[in-house]
Amino acid sequence: MSVSIEELIARADAVVSGFGYAPSTLSQYRWAWSQVKLICFQEPDVTELTDEIVASFLQFVAAEHREGRIREWKRKLLRKAVLVLSEVARTGTYTWSVSRAVHPNDGLDAMLRPVQEQFEQWLAGRDLAVATADLYATVSRKVLAWLPERGVTDVRRLCASDVSAAVVFLGESYRPGSTRTVLTALRVLCRFLEESDQCVGLARAVPVAFTRRIRAVSVLSAEDVETLVVSPIPATPTGRRDRAILLVGARTGLRPGDIVGLRLRDIDWRYGQITVTQHKTGTALSLPLLADVGAAIADYLLHDRPHSDDDHVFLRSQAPHVALSSSDLYHVSESALARTNLAPRADMGRGMRVLRASLATRMLEADTPLAVISGALGHRGIDSAKHYLATDEKRMRQCCLDFTGIEPRAVRS
Repeated sequence: MSVSIEELIARADAVVSGFGYAPSTLSQYRWAWSQVKLICFQEPDVTELTDEIVASFLQFVAAEHREGRIREWKRKLLRKAVLVLSEVARTGTYTWSVSRAVHPNDGLDAMLRPVQEQFEQWLAGRDLAVATADLYATVSRKVLAWLPERGVTDVRRLCASDVSAAVVFLGESYRPGSTRTVLTALRVLCRFLEESDQCVGLARAVPVAFTRRIRAVSVLSAEDVETLVVSPIPATPTGRRDRAILLVGARTGLRPGDIVGLRLRDIDWRYGQITVTQHKTGTALSLPLLADVGAAIADYLLHDRPHSDDDHVFLRSQAPHVALSSSDLYHVSESALARTNLAPRADMGRGMRVLRASLATRMLEADTPLAVISGALGHRGIDSAKHYLATDEKRMRQCCLDFTGIEPRAVRS
């Protein structure tokens, strides 16, 4: 059933108003929708929003911005407004943050996009964690987008030299510490191409041996961690929330993605337990709900958490009140480090993973077996926890060898 632009705007207004936006924000949306109506519905026979009209409006807005006739904030507002209308027209509602104008694969060559889509379907049939499959798809997409620059638009013409060149290309985009993972992703892509009879012998062209820089894990002392977690001011709009987030990270060692994914039902208050399905591994992890962590979360839930249908524990303080992102947690930890003047070294991260590494280090210092540390941090295997051994300087010194039996020869005069 067709819906007039006036009725569509009224529906969109009702949906967006439900997000709890400030009156000024709602006024901006209403102005932007009036511009969509003014620009796109001048002809009497044009009465409803179509994909063609949306695309035309987006092109018009982009051109106005390029010519300097509208500013960046207005371009973003007009773009978001018409995408909201488009989604309401299709679904009858709008899901905040779902405003991507293009699909991630839209930038691929017409000959290569089907290959990427087939690869993603192939990955879905493997027993891979969601995060791993997403990473493999991202590396594949990056390589396929680069191939036309090398003059390759048909994967059936790929050869070993192309794969070697792809290794060099990827090396320019990823840090040395990510080399092994990136090479694995490239090898998986080559294996898919071989299994689908599009190429032969490509996987062997991906190097097995590689050199990467090993960087020691950066950690904070126990005293610095305590200073960090109490730094947020409860009287501020996000103080209780940020303190609870920092305590969860410091006491449980959960990954940032698992902290933002934490839901109300994951906390068992009666038995004092937190149970999450890890985003990276897809496995369940149960951890004790320590007293100070539980108290901080409860303080946030009772006093500062916005009223919302979203059941995530930690929400945005501003409308729309939805779950935080991992980048939001990075801002929380970075702000806490700046607030406490704990200026980390240049090579030290400023995200929540510093707290995760610091927890592992404290456990090592307390003679906790590596297998227990690995289990508490939600690793699939003990090898994932071994790099924390480098932070235990006291025991690492015990591993040093002297020069007995290998004394240097006398220097000739």
